[in-house]
Amino acid sequence: MSLSPSARALALRCEGQVNELARRMARGVFERLPGYGELPADVKDVEIAATARQAMRSFLRNAGSGDGGLELFQERAVQRAEEGMPLHLLLRTYTLGAQVLWQALEEAARSGEEAALVELGGALLASQGRVVGAVAESYLDEQAALAAEHRERRRALARALLDGTPHPDRPAPGRALINI
Repeated sequence: MSLSPSARALALRCEGQVNELARRMARGVFERLPGYGELPADVKDVEIAATARQAMRSFLRNAGSGDGGLELFQERAVQRAEEGMPLHLLLRTYTLGAQVLWQALEEAARSGEEAALVELGGALLASQGRVVGAVAESYLDEQAALAAEHRERRRALARALLDGTPHPDRPAPGRALINI
């Protein structure tokens, strides 16, 4: 689906606000999410803000084309899974980001651009669906891979203990297996 010239013009008018909107998201809007405040500052200020900027720029430049690359979002989802960020929190950042972008589009819309705004709303929802789907899939794939690695390490340790062979994860002789 391609956008009308008026919808494209409205989207491009908002592009100059991307940096400010990303800062607002990373240091304001997302702070209300449980657990977000405990994230390291560099994750919030660099990675999350950069991802928000990329997502908004991609949408505003390519709205309606469906051509926005998902690789960065998938990469970030893998990183958040490795760090143990809950999936619901990660997905909530994307939905809150879409809300902030929608508000910016509403504020930028002029009289007579109602149809363009509706058009962009539909494109934003479609884009959000693609991004959230890709993020969830990448996150869950990474969690499954991490769980498989953890199971294999436990199995290898159990085999080493049963066989009496050395294993790097095996506690030193005289040390307790479980620290209390």
